[in-house]
Amino acid sequence: MLMLECKIYTASCVGNSSNCLYPDEIKVCDRDSFNKAISFDHVTAQFTNGYRSKDNFISSTCIPMDCDNDHSDVGKDWVTPFDVALAFPNVCFYASYSRNHMKDKHGKCARPRFHVYFPIEEVSDAKAYVELKTRIQSVFPYFDSNALDAARFLYGVKTPLVELYEGEKTITDFLSEEAFGEFDAGTEEIPSGQRNSRLSHIAGKLIKRYGATDEAHEKFLSEAERCNPPLPDAELSKIWYSAKKFGLKVASQEGYIPPSEYGKSYEEYKPDDLTDIAMAEVFAKHNKNKAVYTMSAGWLYWTGKKWEASELKVMKLYMLIAKKVLKNAGVEFKTAYEQFIQAESSGDKEQADKAKSEVNQAKQYLSFAKKMNDHSKVSGILKLAKSMLEVANEGLDRDAFILNTPCGIVDLKTGELKAHDPCSYCTKMTAVCPSRENMGLWQTTLDMVTAGDKEFQTFLQSHAGSTLIGQVFEESLLLVYGSGGNGKSTVFNAEAHVLGDYAGKIPAESLTTRAKNVKVDLAELCGKRFILASETEEGQRLSISMLKQIASVDDISAERKYYAPFTFTPSHSTILYTNHLPKVGSNDKGTWRRIFVAPFTKEIKNPKTDYVDELLQKAGGAILQWMIEGAKLYIQNSYKFPICKVVEQAKDAYRAENDWIGHFITDYCIKGVNETEMSRSLYLSYRQWANLNGEYVRNDRDFSKALLLAGYSKKRTGKGYQWCGLSINPNLQAQEDFL
Repeated sequence: MLMLECKIYTASCVGNSSNCLYPDEIKVCDRDSFNKAISFDHVTAQFTNGYRSKDNFISSTCIPMDCDNDHSDVGKDWVTPFDVALAFPNVCFYASYSRNHMKDKHGKCARPRFHVYFPIEEVSDAKAYVELKTRIQSVFPYFDSNALDAARFLYGVKTPLVELYEGEKTITDFLSEEAFGEFDAGTEEIPSGQRNSRLSHIAGKLIKRYGATDEAHEKFLSEAERCNPPLPDAELSKIWYSAKKFGLKVASQEGYIPPSEYGKSYEEYKPDDLTDIAMAEVFAKHNKNKAVYTMSAGWLYWTGKKWEASELKVMKLYMLIAKKVLKNAGVEFKTAYEQFIQAESSGDKEQADKAKSEVNQAKQYLSFAKKMNDHSKVSGILKLAKSMLEVANEGLDRDAFILNTPCGIVDLKTGELKAHDPCSYCTKMTAVCPSRENMGLWQTTLDMVTAGDKEFQTFLQSHAGSTLIGQVFEESLLLVYGSGGNGKSTVFNAEAHVLGDYAGKIPAESLTTRAKNVKVDLAELCGKRFILASETEEGQRLSISMLKQIASVDDISAERKYYAPFTFTPSHSTILYTNHLPKVGSNDKGTWRRIFVAPFTKEIKNPKTDYVDELLQKAGGAILQWMIEGAKLYIQNSYKFPICKVVEQAKDAYRAENDWIGHFITDYCIKGVNETEMSRSLYLSYRQWANLNGEYVRNDRDFSKALLLAGYSKKRTGKGYQWCGLSINPNLQAQEDFL
């Protein structure tokens, strides 16, 4: 990404409003340098001896603007840096979210709060600097009108969230062009406080339009007459001289259009005919990698890093196209009218009639283009464009082996980082970039929660890596258990956080027999890769049917509230961490091959309550890098988890604890090849045992199924069905009237 350079001056502190010293200069030209600069309290101007005050202003190459979205308490009215980019097309700027971003402030609810930094040519006049800020605020009134002074400081953010917007123009270029537009129709007075900035903008635009010519200078002096009070001649000469220097710089830039060729017709935006369908085709042609439509999510907008569901932003794309079509129509009408006047003046009636016909056609086109800018047309054109930009639901996030991060797309098979690509159709993105920074801190955490068990750590890493892959290879539910204060929530909440959009949560109750809205809960799994549930209550039973749905390669049927049912192919792995393992009522292989048990039994003395936040701030990238390396381990191991002694032992113990049929036989029965027992008597004894032991009482069918799985057989006799291989201990025989 190529960004324009500017300078930011930093203090050595963060959050200190009483500080006035900003001695350290940082040249900002990319994401890293910008992050470094705004990590401390900072200013965007150089001051004498680094001491911030209006009187000490030396110069600045950057204009900061502040937006707190205080203009409305309605969320849909709030703006973002993207809206700034739309307001100032092709203008380069840096954006950072402030320390109060999405937090309550001064009695107002949480909302987007951010700063915008516009690189500019060096300005050494504090008054002109303030006038520039005032001018920007007048164009984009969402910027704070109380934050326009020349000695403004901004609080640093230790872990900044930033966005960079490329552009060929500076904000002063943009304002110069806008000022020239006002010049064409401008008759209003230029008041004190705006004279320098407005005339600078007009002079710059005139230089770009006409070159440093006498004609341009005369127009400039004519415009200067609108100033009240008038500016001194010396001041006007200074402004014009600066504009000529600006013109030389512009002329030396690649892609410069000389005055003789000035003006763009936007011919490529002209529709084939004056119909809504043709207009929709123009929109689709110029936005094929910026907007797509899907049946499941509606309109998606390409942010530059991922596809984001936003009909509003797609509407803004259409508005930009509609304006360009209108511009083209205006150019054609002006050209046709000039040719008509010329033909009529020549006295050539045939040529004049032809030119008049072209004027009428251009007028129709202009009328059509104006209608295309009406609010009523927006939804209609976008509706037509749906079929032209449609992508099948299964086309989204289709590559299971890539992981989208803020820094690029990771190939999970190789670990290679590639550039963001709209054709990958990633709708999700991790919260952090992979990094090895502070990997030691994460390793220390793993050593602490596993008591240094490297084999267990390898299992956890391989499992974590498997959750990054958007395809189910191992039908599994990982049950993580341990008493409080053993780090299980720290580890798995940290993993979920760094995965950002890829992670989701479901209530632990949905995994038990107490679940109420199963299909609604299942809908939350759609498109996710990492699903986390936490804390089942003691004594709750695991729902076997739910287990076999969430830990399966088979399509899942689900439904969202107020929407039609749908099916999807699972792409997720599920983790339940809890202090109390749920009871498992089935002993069949299909159940137990899906269950993996990770014991977190190491008690951590004096655990920090906010440790997970500290871990994410310092080592979030390292956690993601560790998970990516785990994916490679998992793939190299043929999509199987590695053998781990503590995991196998924990599962064996868990299975034995839940072997209710085995416990009943041990407590109430005698086993032997010659032993038999009538089916009804055996079942009544089981019911007695279950009630005495506080166990869930299963029906006769489930009881019989469990005995068959345990290896016992059943035969029919003249007195009824009889079980072979066991009998009721005569000292404990159940009574018929027990119930």
